[in-house]
Amino acid sequence: MNKQHNKILTALFTTIIMVGTATNVAQAGESKEKEAKEFTLFSQAKISLTEAIKAAEQKVGGKAMEASVDNESNTVQFEIEVLKDGKIHEVMVDGKTGKVLKVSLDHESKESTENEKE
Repeated sequence: MNKQHNKILTALFTTIIMVGTATNVAQAGESKEKEAKEFTLFSQAKISLTEAIKAAEQKVGGKAMEASVDNESNTVQFEIEVLKDGKIHEVMVDGKTGKVLKVSLDHESKESTENEKE
């Protein structure tokens, strides 16, 4: 019975390792696709990331904390996080024209402000 118990445990651990490996491979594949889309979008940009940051900072009147290509859009857009008065503003900048498309308060910034009031 002890040998059979060891065989079952070995099979179980092998299955767990295989499932974990398959999950990691799938996540890596999704990450590669996301990265490839960002590269494709970025190559379509007519303005630099620096220009997008300047546009966002001027619009909000704060300082940029983080900037990236928005991979959820089908056109090249930069997503810039700008800090002003202790709040984080998400600014979307068109990568072809440099025009600010949208400014909104970051969801986490709103939560932290609400928690500070309590």
